[in-house]
Amino acid sequence: MAAIYSGISLKLKSKKTSWEDKLKLAHFAWVSHQCFLPNKEQVLLDWARQSLVAFYKKKLELTEGVVERLWAYIGDILHSKKLQSLLKNGKTIDLQTSLVKIINERVAEFSLSGSQKNICAVLSCCQAILSIPALAVIYTAKQELLVALLSQLCWSACRQPEGAVAALLLEVTHLALGQYLSIQQQQVNPRRVFGDVTGHLLQPCLVLRHLLSGGTWTHPGQGQVPPVLSREIRSQLEAVLQGGVFRPDMLSSYTEELLGQQQRDTKIGTPKSLLTPLDTVVTRLLDAGHCEPHLHATVVANSVAVLYRLFIDSYLKEGNQFLCFQALPRLFGCLRISHLQEEQGKTWATLDWTTELLVVEQLLSSVASSNIYNVAADRIRHGEAQFHFYRSLAELLINHLQAPVPAWFRCLKILISLNHLILEPDLDDLLSSAWIDAEVTEVRTKKAQEVLIHTLFQTHAKLRQVPRLFEELLGVICRPAAEALRQPVLASGPSAALCACLLELPPGQILDMWSLVLDKFQSLILPCLKSDVDMALKSLSLSSLLHCIMFNMPSLDSSTPLPVVRRTQCMMERVLGELVKPLLALLLDTPSPESELWLQKVSDAALLLSHTWAQVDAMLRLNCCQYRSVAGTLMGNALELSSFPSLLPGVEPQLWKKVEKLTAQSSSLGRYCLEQLHLQRMRRTLMQTSSQAEQVLPTLKRDAAYILDSGRSSLSLRTTASWDGQVGTVSAPTYPVAHWHLLVSNLPILIPYLCLEDIKYLASILLRTLPTSKAQETSADEEPYVTLQRVSMALLRSPLFPEIQALHSAFLMCVAARCSSILCSGSQSGPGPLRQQVPWLFEKDHTLVAHWESRFAKVGPESVEPRGEIAQNFLSLVKSDFPIQLEDEQLGDLLGLLNIISALHLDSLLPHHHLHYFLLLLTMAVSTQGHSCPPRALQFLTTCYRLLSCLQRGRSARCVFRVMYVSDIFEIVLTSLLRASGGLCVEVDDPSWLEFLQEVGSFLEQLMAMLIQSRLSLVLNFGKITAFLSRCKLHTEAAFSKQLGNQSPLGRQLLLVCLTKLCQVLGPLVKDRRQPQEAPAALPELLQQAMLQMAAGLQLCSAQGTPHHHLPAVLLSPVATLLEVDLSQHPGGVGIAQGTDRAVPSNASLYQGVYSQLLSELPTLAGDTRSFQAALRFLALFFSASTLHPPEGPVFVSMLQAMRTVLADPDIPVLAAQDIEPHLGALLTRMLEAGTMEDFGLVVRSILQGLDVQQRVVSEQVSAGARGL
Repeated sequence: MAAIYSGISLKLKSKKTSWEDKLKLAHFAWVSHQCFLPNKEQVLLDWARQSLVAFYKKKLELTEGVVERLWAYIGDILHSKKLQSLLKNGKTIDLQTSLVKIINERVAEFSLSGSQKNICAVLSCCQAILSIPALAVIYTAKQELLVALLSQLCWSACRQPEGAVAALLLEVTHLALGQYLSIQQQQVNPRRVFGDVTGHLLQPCLVLRHLLSGGTWTHPGQGQVPPVLSREIRSQLEAVLQGGVFRPDMLSSYTEELLGQQQRDTKIGTPKSLLTPLDTVVTRLLDAGHCEPHLHATVVANSVAVLYRLFIDSYLKEGNQFLCFQALPRLFGCLRISHLQEEQGKTWATLDWTTELLVVEQLLSSVASSNIYNVAADRIRHGEAQFHFYRSLAELLINHLQAPVPAWFRCLKILISLNHLILEPDLDDLLSSAWIDAEVTEVRTKKAQEVLIHTLFQTHAKLRQVPRLFEELLGVICRPAAEALRQPVLASGPSAALCACLLELPPGQILDMWSLVLDKFQSLILPCLKSDVDMALKSLSLSSLLHCIMFNMPSLDSSTPLPVVRRTQCMMERVLGELVKPLLALLLDTPSPESELWLQKVSDAALLLSHTWAQVDAMLRLNCCQYRSVAGTLMGNALELSSFPSLLPGVEPQLWKKVEKLTAQSSSLGRYCLEQLHLQRMRRTLMQTSSQAEQVLPTLKRDAAYILDSGRSSLSLRTTASWDGQVGTVSAPTYPVAHWHLLVSNLPILIPYLCLEDIKYLASILLRTLPTSKAQETSADEEPYVTLQRVSMALLRSPLFPEIQALHSAFLMCVAARCSSILCSGSQSGPGPLRQQVPWLFEKDHTLVAHWESRFAKVGPESVEPRGEIAQNFLSLVKSDFPIQLEDEQLGDLLGLLNIISALHLDSLLPHHHLHYFLLLLTMAVSTQGHSCPPRALQFLTTCYRLLSCLQRGRSARCVFRVMYVSDIFEIVLTSLLRASGGLCVEVDDPSWLEFLQEVGSFLEQLMAMLIQSRLSLVLNFGKITAFLSRCKLHTEAAFSKQLGNQSPLGRQLLLVCLTKLCQVLGPLVKDRRQPQEAPAALPELLQQAMLQMAAGLQLCSAQGTPHHHLPAVLLSPVATLLEVDLSQHPGGVGIAQGTDRAVPSNASLYQGVYSQLLSELPTLAGDTRSFQAALRFLALFFSASTLHPPEGPVFVSMLQAMRTVLADPDIPVLAAQDIEPHLGALLTRMLEAGTMEDFGLVVRSILQGLDVQQRVVSEQVSAGARGL
């Protein structure tokens, strides 16, 4: 045996043995149980280690393949369960320092050169060592080895490797960080820890953290590191930095470095400490090291915020706020933005600004959230050191405008929140760069700007200094500038901020702001306004501000102090006399043609102020009885009847002629405001006189017509622009949206005074601007601003829309005309014959419908009953080649219109609209027969019949029966669908097909239910329906079925649905004894015929599959209906409790076959709630029919077992199980009500058995837990 030992050892060490044989022998020695070596694990590991050490020290020559296999051999041993078992049992393995040193060297080589030779095998060995505590002691016992390894691992990861190397490398880094953190927390020497981290780990840890934060390895194709691992490594890196650089026992060192002489004067005996730890950290941070230059600046920027946050987390406590601040300037000095003065002339990219400003924002956010800055303490104790720093930072931001970057606005917002005095000296520049002259277009940037302006207003509102802020704002607006390049002063964001501020201000300050605008207007704008385009633009900006103040100030009422009312009245007089009239007069007195832009802006400003004054004056006169308007009593005893009645008091009518001529030249704010003035005059007139008074009707009609005609040309442009809802931002692109919004918002006022053609025009615009698909509708709803589509959708969905009957009726006719136009475009025979076959498609009003109603309501002596004329037209069309063939594009257009129709209240249409839409929808439904586009055709049919069902549930449903019999509609629908089913290439169990069947069934059931409610010739209609269905036999190919084409499975299912609905309607009617005189004998016979046809159809459909096929879900509801009607024909009732001898119901074999199949297939139906309910309904009916029960076993036991199988099936999802449990409970209740005492005892025993099983399981779990303890 000893020879065996020495033989293996000698062969492994022998130079004569080839390396191939050595590796095979070593592998055999490790895996074989027949090879006995003393301390085999240590011997084999030492052999492999010594070989690698000798190779890397150039003492042994090995091929790359042998080296890789040696690494893999060591990795296999270290990862083996055999070694781990030995270590758990107390076996000691000495890895030797030389092994971990060459591992560190290989990782360092990879980090420097990127060479991946053997790196995966080396990392695998390292992973095994670090993951096993008994082996990891080789690193934890010698901290310098672990620090070196961790440094090189981080630098290796910073090379951003891909694939398997990246995932393995980061996993090993994760393990190494865990080991280092465990020994770092136990280290009592702060100098050593600080030196290790700053000397070896600071840079690579910060670079790696930056890469992980940027998601470097979380994108496809880069190794796909799990996000959880990435987050854990980032957390570990921060813990390493905080535990090494910002240790609690280093507080004194930072205090002495940052506070210096101040602390030495107040504290005696400061312990010996590190001199400049923060300076050391900053130096190492700024040292590029192995980091590439383009990456270094970004890493430094992102690291500054992290280091400052860690500093605050470690040292912030009461009394240390100034210490935490002192670290801020030092770290801020690491940013490039702090050296902008030195880099004058250099241009930064937007990305560079974004990176730097995001860091500044994070630094300021840390200051604000940690309450580091106390204004009083800073002034009294520290000579405003913090204030001066923030002030210099504010100057830096103001002097380097970066409006495209949202973080720039957020930094200024935080500075204002810290102390408004920080930005007070630069308030005018702030207002200019961040608001008035800022070019902000991106949504996120607009939001940041809005927050800044809101903070600015709120801060000054708390200080009661809003008038001063407003004075600065007016000064900025009135500065010499390129006004044409400025954006509107009051977009939605700034306007919302100003409005919120106005609600919090006392009336005196608001009136002060009002007065400031007036004074600025009079002193700077009006004297220089003539022929000056810039001044015209400034006048519009000031007008927008004044409009916002006047419109959004708190309204006066009877409780308002009289001085405030009088001052407000004085301000109103000044606006009218000193602004509005001079501006209007300037337009009138201009002798020579001015520039188009000047005329437009001056007229915009004048009309905006005119509209504002008129609205505010009306509001004040309504709400405040103490207010006395300049206009006095506007109406007097009679109204002005001139062509251009005065829109404002004291303004001559001829002036409005010129103003209208000016505004007609361009779609601008002025035109919109002039519309508002006419609308305001309409309101004023309606409030003071009767709207039907003859002397005011011309004025009202003229105003309504002007408002509508003013934007008629602009609405034809089909703009997609969006408007933020602010009057001051109305421009040529947004004017159509603002105009449409004005019209729709005031329809109740305008509609009574518009002619029929104008109302039709409004309906056409509404239809044209509505989204025609769900995707467009969703995008319109998500649009943050006002668009044509959003306004139109809001009107369509409004409950007030049907109340505006004239527009609603015109819109219905407009939609119908558009549908008819598309249908006629698919005509195969030309418009002439089509007009004779389907005249309702060419109807422009309701005269034709009224003619039908009056004609068909009277049955004359003619041989053919008039009521059947339309039905005969339809039947002749659907039985032959239908004259309309729709293409895919036409179907898409019609689907868009059907989507619009579905949003209307179809159940509340007037009779003539109801009949017109019924014929239109029915024509669309029957026009798709034979169409070859299954998805869209089926969707189109489903939508048509859904809308027909909704229509027939309405209040005017009976008007259809004045022109058509129910039996004729039934035949038309089924004939067209049987023809269409031959062209639909869908499966019988396709969800879209099943949905279609449900909609068709609902429509036919609705028709027959309405027939019964109306008592309209029941025997005649049901007889014709039954006779028609008998001609469509499922089990033969009769002559009529050849007309319709060979019956497909889809057609058979259609007939089954129709028969099911017929039986569902006739069954209760026959059972009800309150029947018409002719019904008792005829209706049961018709029901029996329908049941025979339905049974034959079910037999045929059930026989189509193989012997092992599943029961089609679509057959469950028909067979349950058939059984229910069959059982209802036995007046003695059914139930096993009675025990009487009764005749077996017809179709017993069908019912028994379905019953036996359902018992085995019940779990598979649990996923479809509708099919499962139908199955349970059949089982409940079958259980109640004792004569159907098979003799081989009790039905109660079989059904109970099937229910238990369903509940115990693990494949049924939890949500599906929760849905079906109530239905199973209802079935069990019915079974127990009709069952015997033996059945009840069986259920009780089953429950007890289940409890006993559960109790045994719990007992076993408790016993196992006790044994574990």
